Amino acid sequence: MNAPAWRIWLIAALMCGWGMLSIRFVQKGDTALALMCLLLLVANGVTLWRLTRRGK
Repeated sequence: MNAPAWRIWLIAALMCGWGMLSIRFVQKGDTALALMCLLLLVANGVTLWRLTRRGK
């Protein structure tokens, strides 16, 4: 894994934050912001997967 450990932790924390925000927006009934947060959650998940796959 060439990525520094702080970057992995930062992206993991961002994923947690986007997940919590999306749950909050769903509870409030604001679907546009919930979808935006879910899209950012997926984008960060892809980034995390690319940083940690097969030790690259």
